[in-house]
Amino acid sequence: MKTRIGFVSNSSSSSFLIYGAYLSESKAEEIIAKLLPDDEEKEFSYSDRTSDSLKKITGMDVHNPVDGYSYYIGESWDCIGDYETGAQFKARIEEKLKETLGPDIKCGTHSEAWYDG
Repeated sequence: MKTRIGFVSNSSSSSFLIYGAYLSESKAEEIIAKLLPDDEEKEFSYSDRTSDSLKKITGMDVHNPVDGYSYYIGESWDCIGDYETGAQFKARIEEKLKETLGPDIKCGTHSEAWYDG
């Protein structure tokens, strides 16, 4: 049996690992302005409203890291289908993102982790 000696904190952590796209705040706002009418904006904080709008547009997970000025949109790797290959999973995500956000969207694997102390 191992015994830990020392300080143990109760800090919480948040993290994600997705296949999808990265959007700067300005690009995200540009896409939202083009795809959602003004009357569909909700009364959230600025970053929550943007995340909510991006999720509504794409139907995918949206992550807004601690900095609050960028957005990651895609699907978690644990959403891969039982009979889907990695290449098929990537193609499915890319097709959906390019269809909803535009053909210039670049996709890849994105991960982020941070601690709230």
